[in-house]
Amino acid sequence: MRSMRYEEIVEHPERAGRLSAGDLAEMLEECTRLFGEEDQLLEVEGRVLVVGDTHGDQLSTLKAFKADADAYVFLGDYVDRGPQQIENINFLLAKKLVDPDRVLLIRGNHESPLMNYSYGFYMRVLEAYGAEVYEMYARLFSQMPYAVLINSEVLAVHGGIARGLKSLDDLRRLPKGDLLPSNQLAFEVLWNDPDESVKWFAPSPRGEGVYLFGRAALKSFMEANGIELIVRGHEYFPSGLYTYFEGMLISVFSCRYYPSTSPKAVLMEDHRWEPLPLD
Repeated sequence: MRSMRYEEIVEHPERAGRLSAGDLAEMLEECTRLFGEEDQLLEVEGRVLVVGDTHGDQLSTLKAFKADADAYVFLGDYVDRGPQQIENINFLLAKKLVDPDRVLLIRGNHESPLMNYSYGFYMRVLEAYGAEVYEMYARLFSQMPYAVLINSEVLAVHGGIARGLKSLDDLRRLPKGDLLPSNQLAFEVLWNDPDESVKWFAPSPRGEGVYLFGRAALKSFMEANGIELIVRGHEYFPSGLYTYFEGMLISVFSCRYYPSTSPKAVLMEDHRWEPLPLD
C-alpha cells in the first residue's frame, strides 16, 4: 500500500474498517517494522495531547486530532469492547505511518491476546479477515513502545510504575516481541494501578501478578528520575479524568462507550496541563 493510500485513510476515516485483506496485511507489516525500530521509551517535546483508553471509540480518536498540538500520545487500549475496534486501530496505524514523529502509540494491557480473546477484538478480526490477520495484529502489538517522556519531565504509561522499576533505562530495556507480555516488569507497567491507601506496593484485586502502587513508591521513582508528573490510562472514570496523590499522577479515560462517560484528553505545555473534552 503506497503512502498515498495511508493519507486517504486519514482523510476518510470510514475507510479504515473497509480495507482489503491484502492492503491491511501490508499496513500491519509496515507499521510492525516501524514500531520495532522505535525505542521502548519514546521522547517528545512541545505542546502534547495525551489520550487515554479509546476501546473502539473512533469518534473520540478523531476528535483528539482536532486539537492544536505538536504531538499526540495515545496510552493504549485501542481495541476490545467498543463498536469500532478495527476502524479505530487501523485509523491510528495509518495516521502513525503518515506522521510517525508526531503520533506516538504505546501499548496498553488490551494490546495482547490475553485480553483480545475475551473482550471482542479477536472475534471481530476473525470474522472480518481470519486468524492469520489477527496474528499479525498480535505481532504488531508486541512491538509497540511502553512509555513516552514528555518535555523531559512527564512520564506517560498505560498502567503505572512497577515493582523493580528503578530507572527510565529499565523501560528502555524492555524486550520487543513479547506477545503477552511475559516479562513481569512490562506486565506490571501495563496492568498496575495507583491506590491512595497503599504506601509502597500491594497485591491488586485485578489478579495474579498485578499490583497497586502507593504514594511512597511513586514519589521515590519520580524523585530518582527527575519526573514531575505521571499521566496514565487503564482506569474508567465517568468524568474522564482523575488525579491521585495531590496531583502527582493523572489518570485519563477517553472512551465514550461506558456509562455516563465524558471522555477526556490532557493537553501538556510549559509545565502545565489542562483537560480537553472529547465528547
